[in-house]
Amino acid sequence: MKGKKNRNVLLYYPPNNRSVAIETIAAEVNSKGHNLIVLTTSERGVFHEQLDKLGVKNFNVTFEKRSALVYYFKHLRYLISFCRKHRIDTVWSHLQSCNIVAVLAQAFIKCRVVIFRHHFHAIIKEKGLSAVNRNELLFERIICRLAREIVVPSNEVYNGMVSYEKVPARKIKIIPYIYDFSAYPKPDASVITAITRQYAASLLIVVASRMIPMKRHMLVLPVFDQLIKEGLDIKVLLLDDGEERPKLEAYVKEQALEGRIFFLGFKKNIIDYLAASDLLVHPSATEASSSLVKEFGLMKKPVIVCSGVGDFDQYII
Repeated sequence: MKGKKNRNVLLYYPPNNRSVAIETIAAEVNSKGHNLIVLTTSERGVFHEQLDKLGVKNFNVTFEKRSALVYYFKHLRYLISFCRKHRIDTVWSHLQSCNIVAVLAQAFIKCRVVIFRHHFHAIIKEKGLSAVNRNELLFERIICRLAREIVVPSNEVYNGMVSYEKVPARKIKIIPYIYDFSAYPKPDASVITAITRQYAASLLIVVASRMIPMKRHMLVLPVFDQLIKEGLDIKVLLLDDGEERPKLEAYVKEQALEGRIFFLGFKKNIIDYLAASDLLVHPSATEASSSLVKEFGLMKKPVIVCSGVGDFDQYII
């Protein structure tokens, strides 16, 4: 780094779950002589523990969300103060809840702010912008209007933002995710054996994504129902949680599928469940570049995804 100023880079990020892609970026930036600091808007978790192991400075801040206006104002004030205190040169902000705060903070801080956008709702192509939640769409419009630089991970997100959301192309750059695949935890053989025994079937299917409308669980549950009724010996593990869960549970109960389709919630050891499964079904209508699908690829097992979503068409046959 001789002749170049080392930068204080803030990675502003909501969740506390591990992300190998984010951890890889953090380690790479620090290896180049810069000082990367991570600030999350969640309680400390396994993500922070991993950053500690990597020697990456990390902080977290949380506020009670009784009023959305007060909640975002508190985060705005905190981010401005944090950037000044730590003499931040560049902010890399990820995901909508952080991005809205970061673009508003631009007027009060001197550092460069780069917004990372990780999704485009492919359903917009068929049904228009009205298919997206109104509040989410409003936030995205504000973010894209105020953002000076936006980074996306795939052509699909870039083209969607430019063609359908009318975001100026000059603002957007495509930078694919990078992964240190050796950083993924190794599956636990004893746990895998326990999972396969508990959910013994000729074909064990896993669906692992937030239970929200855009992930389209209801698109595949009737398919599983039909296959089971035709006599196929399959079982389905539904991982994670979300607002759609009660609706999905009601469907499974109505179709008497409780012995075939299981709601397991969020699992920290998701790698064990992926390793135990035979097939990943990922019907999501909104992706950028799915880490989950790549993780399943590490197992050298088949996946089913939707064409035209994220960057799947670039590497899945």
